[in-house]
Amino acid sequence: MITPDEDPLRGLAKTWFQVVAASAYVPMSVRELEAFLYDLARMLTEALAAQPFSPKPGVMVGGQMVAGQLVGLDTLERSLDLLAERLPDHGTDRDVVALLGAVATGYANAMRRRTLEQQEDMKRALLAAKQRAERVMRATESRFREVFTSTPIGVAILDLEGRILEANPTLAGILACQPADLTGASLTDYQAEDEPGSPVQPPRGRLKLVREDGDTAWVFVDVSPLREGPDAHTSYVMTVQDLSELQLLQGRFGHQLLHDALTGVANRLYFESQLESRLGQAAPTASITLCCLNLDAFSVLNEGLGHDVGDHLLKTVAKRLETVVDGEQALVARTGGDEFAVLVEDSPLTPDIPELVGRINEALAEPEYVDGRGVAVTASVGVVRSPASAMSGAELFRAADSALHGARASGRRQWMQFDRRHDERVRRDYRAAAALPGAFESGELEVAFQPVVRLADRHTVALHATLHWPARADGPLDGRETLRLAERTGQSVLLGPELLGTACRRLPRQLVAETDAVLRIRLSRLQSADDDLVAVVLRATTAADLPPPLLEIAFDTGAVLEEFGSAPDNLEVVADLGVRTALHPFNGGPRELALLERSPARAVVLDDRLDSRPRPVALLVAAVREAGATVSVDGVRTEEEADRWAGIGVHSAQGPLFGEPADLDQLLSGNGLAAE
Repeated sequence: MITPDEDPLRGLAKTWFQVVAASAYVPMSVRELEAFLYDLARMLTEALAAQPFSPKPGVMVGGQMVAGQLVGLDTLERSLDLLAERLPDHGTDRDVVALLGAVATGYANAMRRRTLEQQEDMKRALLAAKQRAERVMRATESRFREVFTSTPIGVAILDLEGRILEANPTLAGILACQPADLTGASLTDYQAEDEPGSPVQPPRGRLKLVREDGDTAWVFVDVSPLREGPDAHTSYVMTVQDLSELQLLQGRFGHQLLHDALTGVANRLYFESQLESRLGQAAPTASITLCCLNLDAFSVLNEGLGHDVGDHLLKTVAKRLETVVDGEQALVARTGGDEFAVLVEDSPLTPDIPELVGRINEALAEPEYVDGRGVAVTASVGVVRSPASAMSGAELFRAADSALHGARASGRRQWMQFDRRHDERVRRDYRAAAALPGAFESGELEVAFQPVVRLADRHTVALHATLHWPARADGPLDGRETLRLAERTGQSVLLGPELLGTACRRLPRQLVAETDAVLRIRLSRLQSADDDLVAVVLRATTAADLPPPLLEIAFDTGAVLEEFGSAPDNLEVVADLGVRTALHPFNGGPRELALLERSPARAVVLDDRLDSRPRPVALLVAAVREAGATVSVDGVRTEEEADRWAGIGVHSAQGPLFGEPADLDQLLSGNGLAAE
């Protein structure tokens, strides 16, 4: 490798690099700049060595310096000083001076050309910018003119005194005139006499104007100054929005916001607001009555006769309810699809609750003739009468709604007055039902087994499995109550697979082998109708490797009889799987007996409300046995009771006499067996 000491030309290039780097910014890397300066130094030394000598290469070097951006304030001066010091080694002093003069000349010429080119570029850029600005201005003016003439909002240019210089067609349309008619006019000329105005300032805000044709126009006006500089303006721009249609619709919308669109009575939002307001304004000793109504089986009428008839009847109900409380300080509202509420501020003439409900029922019972057909509805009614200071509006509404739920549970056309003790029981049920999914998720529900014995010899013939909630914070719940709550919330369909799967897995095979006992599962109404029931049974028996004949599933009698959901099909298919089937609760009516004869169920569990003493029950048991089915009962507490059931032909029984539902370990220990 040749070092700078061995190659004087490279040493010159490195020194020149230091001079240039200290005096100018050059857009080259170190390696590129050193190579560039080396080439320039080589051109200069070759020019000094050439015969005959010519300074022209120096002009080229000066031009190359400018082209390479070696144009710092003192780059040329310092470069010439360096070259004057180092080049004499390569030529005569006279040739060096001439050559450096040529470098300066080339540098100056290149800088002059560069300056001229930059000036020309600037001129072209300024011209292009001017042309662009003019195009933008023309486009802006065109767009402004298009917006000015076509916008749906009235626009006008005003002078400093508020006189119109130019108006667009929309403003002329609002005032029912031509745009030219507005030139020189003021908007105050069109203000209604009852509208305040200023003779100095242009009007602003919501205004009522009188059009040229004499009609009234409601508008919203805004005015902004058009400024020529930061501190001065020569005109205003005024925008006028036509609010006439909005003004006309505002009252209608306000009414619709607070009233039911179909019936015209108050809606729930307005009713609740009025309830709170009237309670707040009433004297502390004043009495308030609130009735919540639900039309019975309205969906049947709606679907059977059509929604037009249903809508007509809803309007009729609203009018009749208003007639019932005519003369009272009262408010009628439609609070739901087929739900209404009636609020009465009690007076000495207000009827008592039974009479008020009677008037409501009487008004609704009269047929309404639609297309020649007389239709009418009944209603379930929940009523609360309370001092105004005793409850808030929300509490009063909840109390009436609670009473309505109680009335609906009693059947059609029933009414119930709010009872705090009944409400507490219902709310406890609701709290427990709401907590049931969490209890299931956290594993608080446990499977318990209760023995079912043959009454003839007290031999265990089945184990009835149920889901219990023993660790509930408000007290344990047995299987019957747990299923009742689950049925209320629809959770029973989710709990059924858990019960069936766990019970099948845990069925003690040793006990089955020694006693021929089967596993009994009683399904609720929803569980019996579940579309996935067959798949659930298959999964449970397959996973537990349980032969189907060792499982007995009792279907809800009402669900099968009423063909609720998939209940009838489920009964048939489950029986086809080889699973024993039964019906519960069984009351023995003619329809139930007919169902038993045609169904594959070969066992029934009598309704707990039946007593073994009456002769009709004995006849019922005989009829069931004649149909080829066995009879089982629940809730047996004494030997005497067990003997009576056995005496009329009942096959098996369960109850406290034979053992309470218990954990599997407790049950097996009582039989001298160990859990598997």
